[in-house]
Amino acid sequence: MRWGGRTASRRRTAAGRGGSLMAMEGPILCRPVMQAKLPAALISNSLIKSGQLGTAFLGVVSKYRNITRLISPTFQPSAKNLGPICSSFSSSSDGNGYMAGNFNENDEDYVDSSVLEAVEVRSGSEGYIIKMRDGKNLRCVHNNSQGRHIPESAPQPAIVLRIEDGNETLLPIIVLEMPSVLLMAAIRNVHIARPTIYQVVKELIDKMGYEVKLVRINKRIQEAYCAVLYLAKIGDQADGITFDLRPSDAINIAVRCKVPIQVHRSLAYSDGIRSVEPAKMMVAAGLSDGLLFTELDRPDGQPCIEAQEFSLVRNMLVAVVEERYKDAATWKDKLMKLRSKRKNWA
Repeated sequence: MRWGGRTASRRRTAAGRGGSLMAMEGPILCRPVMQAKLPAALISNSLIKSGQLGTAFLGVVSKYRNITRLISPTFQPSAKNLGPICSSFSSSSDGNGYMAGNFNENDEDYVDSSVLEAVEVRSGSEGYIIKMRDGKNLRCVHNNSQGRHIPESAPQPAIVLRIEDGNETLLPIIVLEMPSVLLMAAIRNVHIARPTIYQVVKELIDKMGYEVKLVRINKRIQEAYCAVLYLAKIGDQADGITFDLRPSDAINIAVRCKVPIQVHRSLAYSDGIRSVEPAKMMVAAGLSDGLLFTELDRPDGQPCIEAQEFSLVRNMLVAVVEERYKDAATWKDKLMKLRSKRKNWA
């Protein structure tokens, strides 16, 4: 048996015919003992190949670099390389392997933020247009005059954070439609019959004896934001771990666990935007969809077509999540009728 460079052999004897003995020699492969330092759910960092699933910034297509995947922890013995395995976890957030217990919640490099009830964001030469859940629209421009060039983009689902820095800075993050809808459902306390993935993660963390402490939007790699989820052991705050997540997932978990969401100050300064003319918004007719919006955020007592459309889309997606496909088909038919009427009006 080969183990750590040493070779051992075992001789077995068996009674043969006529009382003679037979000797059998050969290598013996033994499975090493697994020594777990953490619950089984906390898989060894050596078994995790992690990366960021890119979240696009304002109209740039998401770049899926390294999709996080878990390799099965089943050990396959090999005669060439055998050795003991020790299962543990350490963070890879900054490449330094720091544990969550070492972080400072009052770090001056980060600022608290809150989630706006925004639905989508589009951008163009005039700035950014943020569409709110109630149908209102906000026209925004870069908070930093030296900010990046604004590419033309069609409306895209987004999560918008309000930076609590006293300057009403906003940070829009382009996401997929489903995380955006589920986030609005969590904010509005909408009951969903079947548990979502975020509820499952929350219960899993509780079962492991940990609690969510904090979520941070810590950096941007090209056009993709990165987030870190901080956990701490209940009863032992020094024992903690961190996970690298997509911002949409991290924010959804933070809202459900009611923990702070912090943004690095450098991101708030370089990528932040601010609202202009909130009470009387005029948008030129040269936008990508050719529509002219005039004072949309001023109540006029008339039904808002955009709000009706969003309500139908939301009801349809929630029905799909709850696997009520007949209801989803009904909402889809209503949505198609509303959009056909809108085209006729245009």
